[in-house]
Amino acid sequence: MTRSNRNRSQSTRSARVVLRAALLVVAFATVAFHGNCPGLDPRAYLELHAAGVDKYVGHFAPATEEDAGNGWTKHTFDTADGEGPICIDGSPLTVFTRGGGHPKKLAIFLDGGGACWQDFYFCSLQADQTAPPDVGLFARDGFDTGAEVLPNPLADYNIVAASYCDGSVWAGDNTVVDPNFPAGGVRHHRGLRNLTAALDLARDEFPVAKEIFLSGSSAGGVGAAAFAPSVARFVFDNRARLNVFNDAGPVAANLAPIPPIQQAIAARAADWQFGQFYPESCTTCAPDAQATEMIKWRLARDTRLREAFYSTDGDATNRFFVAAPTQEIYRAILLSVHDEVAAAFPDTYKRFIRSGDDSHTALATPLFYLGEANGVPLNEWTQSFLDDDAGWIDIVEDFVPLP
Repeated sequence: MTRSNRNRSQSTRSARVVLRAALLVVAFATVAFHGNCPGLDPRAYLELHAAGVDKYVGHFAPATEEDAGNGWTKHTFDTADGEGPICIDGSPLTVFTRGGGHPKKLAIFLDGGGACWQDFYFCSLQADQTAPPDVGLFARDGFDTGAEVLPNPLADYNIVAASYCDGSVWAGDNTVVDPNFPAGGVRHHRGLRNLTAALDLARDEFPVAKEIFLSGSSAGGVGAAAFAPSVARFVFDNRARLNVFNDAGPVAANLAPIPPIQQAIAARAADWQFGQFYPESCTTCAPDAQATEMIKWRLARDTRLREAFYSTDGDATNRFFVAAPTQEIYRAILLSVHDEVAAAFPDTYKRFIRSGDDSHTALATPLFYLGEANGVPLNEWTQSFLDDDAGWIDIVEDFVPLP
């Protein structure tokens, strides 16, 4: 990074700190005078701040930037001797940006790659070193079937693609000494730092963004549906329209009173330490409760927020992580949890659930164009989501057994 870029980064970090302070002053003033403002409710701001959701806003900027080809820039962060935004094994975090879209439109994508906790090590250990391929939402020119070109609803968006490597679905904030961990004796669960660093970078690179598509696949979908919308409200203008797209992040836990399942829930809570970030008034939020409680909390308090959820009901990857051995069990868990959210917020929360399929994600794959539910193509449904038109409907296909 050049001296001018380093100075610019220091300047933007200072600006973010000032912005966060200003937001809190406004929140205090608004609460005091019982006024209203668009976006997140001021009382919710204060609760999230008290819980520490914004604790890393303005703290980190990339140490290096380099051309990654095809219009992408690769940003690599300093590990800060283990205290920076880093991967679970202590290696550097990378985030990729690509401009050229509409100046006010920004798509943020949180990558996925499993999860790790005590004696369960199924997660990406290091960050991506190459930029995303031109597939799914990253395809500038849509998808060519040979007979026609299916349009990409995000073609005119600037894009930020954040690598996933923290093992804690973008939510953790803890260091765990673990002699059994195969990548060394320490696990660095830096999910909230990595998430915040990526969102800060997105704001620095595309400062006038007003239409924000905050998305993620698999573990990234969990991150997008967990604390990412809350952090985003401290990073971006509160009046910005925030469209959250959770691609195959189940945020639906198997809470069966079976010892191995309960032990896994307890291990995640202890190792990731994400429970500290729940706002006080979310009395149903807890590490051993459904993560959708946080979704319901913020949908009730943010007037510029809408959320979309994509899944198949036979998702083989999620069935492994959720400990749901059959399609029927996984579907029952999925619907029991997400039915509640859709019923409570029918105008701002809708699902696209396909049956008879055990595939995992869609947003960064050809399924973004080829996947259909009740005859509706996913890319067209996403366009309706972005436009907030009548085509954005809640779709849950009737049960079809896996082949």
